[in-house]
Amino acid sequence: MKIYPWEKVAEIQGDHRFFQCSRCCTDEVWDAIEPVSRMVEAMGDGLEVPTELVPRCPHCGAEAFPWVRGYGNFLQGELYEEQYRKVSNWLDAHARQRILFLELGVGRMTPAFIQEPFWALTAQLPQASYVAVNNKTQFLPRAIEDRGLAVRADIADVLADVRKTLGR
Repeated sequence: MKIYPWEKVAEIQGDHRFFQCSRCCTDEVWDAIEPVSRMVEAMGDGLEVPTELVPRCPHCGAEAFPWVRGYGNFLQGELYEEQYRKVSNWLDAHARQRILFLELGVGRMTPAFIQEPFWALTAQLPQASYVAVNNKTQFLPRAIEDRGLAVRADIADVLADVRKTLGR
């Protein structure tokens, strides 16, 4: 988000910049940056957040937590659908062009949400290729081994090598 405009980024896994209700009582997500800043400031050198600063849902009062898949009841509401549409529309518009799916540092915790869809897209789109870089795992499905590459290395080192190779 620091480099690309919001309309060009699709965050279908959520975003730590937003909170959601832990009970999913509402389809809304809300800003987490300011409340987190206040919590960190109030903590000082300690490890406890004052109770009154624990984020709560403005609708039902339940605790809020980051709008990121993996923290519990991930809200797949309106914002998620908007993000999913961005990805779908982009793929529809570029399906006949050469596409490189570049996976950087994605672990094996939730392959169904990142890796498997990209593997399927690589297999389905005739002009697509796939490269995965991870310092712990090196896995490439047989179905795309002719159009893919898995590199077990530090991402910074790999990108530095690419930059050097390209002469930049």
